Amino acid sequence: MAERHAGWVDGVDSAEARLITGALVQADATGDALDPLRARPGIRDAPGTPGTVAIASNKLRVNPFQAVLADRARPGDGPYIVTLDAVKELPFGAAHASLSRVDLVVAEIVSGAFAVNVYVGENAASNPVRPTPAGSPVLVLAEVQVPPAGTAPTVVDRRQFTAALSGILPVRGETDLPPVATTHSSQFVYRLDTGVLLCKRGGAWAPYRPPRGDTWRTPALQNSWVNYGSGFTTAAYTLMDDGWVRLRGLVRNGVFDKPIFTLPVGYRPVAHWLLGVSTNPDAHGRVDILPTGEVMATTGNAGWFSLDGLTFSTY
Repeated sequence: MAERHAGWVDGVDSAEARLITGALVQADATGDALDPLRARPGIRDAPGTPGTVAIASNKLRVNPFQAVLADRARPGDGPYIVTLDAVKELPFGAAHASLSRVDLVVAEIVSGAFAVNVYVGENAASNPVRPTPAGSPVLVLAEVQVPPAGTAPTVVDRRQFTAALSGILPVRGETDLPPVATTHSSQFVYRLDTGVLLCKRGGAWAPYRPPRGDTWRTPALQNSWVNYGSGFTTAAYTLMDDGWVRLRGLVRNGVFDKPIFTLPVGYRPVAHWLLGVSTNPDAHGRVDILPTGEVMATTGNAGWFSLDGLTFSTY
């Protein structure tokens, strides 16, 4: 049916209740017509280290957590909200004498019940294959890389995080970022590895910056250009929140038609810009800013050459 039961009315079954509760969870997407129903699976971030896995006394110890488990292929079934309310210990098998394996620690729904389980992989001489969990939906918490006996195993954190509707989503790193092409326009992401807050800008994740711009960044001057000194601004660039780059600086003594400096990726225009500047002796000059990042003086006087106030878009 197209119309599902409204929230908390007579006749709501468990699947309907999950679907209703899932409306309060961060959205997820695969790129099809059912995306509005999808909830992002993951750990609810909290003080401490929810859901982390460690090896202690030849056992796997899983920290308490709350999480959302969701089957991306069946969004109409609604997500499960699950809780592990105490540290759970799981058996950890001994290593093979000469072969390696990969074990998985997962949170999963098995026959309608929540469980935290370990799946032991097959031993192999090289490139051991990850085991396949039996439950559905499944959230992988950790991958345990088990080398041959005599070498310590390694626990690799595989937790994915979720958040409340329109909340800031924590991610472990770049590989954990949601696909930007199918992410809703109001999504914010916080990278735990770098401490950088990201927002969706066009077709990419970009650092969120307030309208005053990020900090001024000092470029490496090229082709004999140097800062003028004497209390004037030094060469620098910054990216504004609206995607425009601003330049500053008074430079001198360089070579024309060659770069004063080169902007890094993320600070470059998509087209060739020609901008007017002030130059010695109180005359007009021109600077070219290329899509490859070169900021080049083409007309003016090397006695002094001002970049103050120059601005251009990165889109």
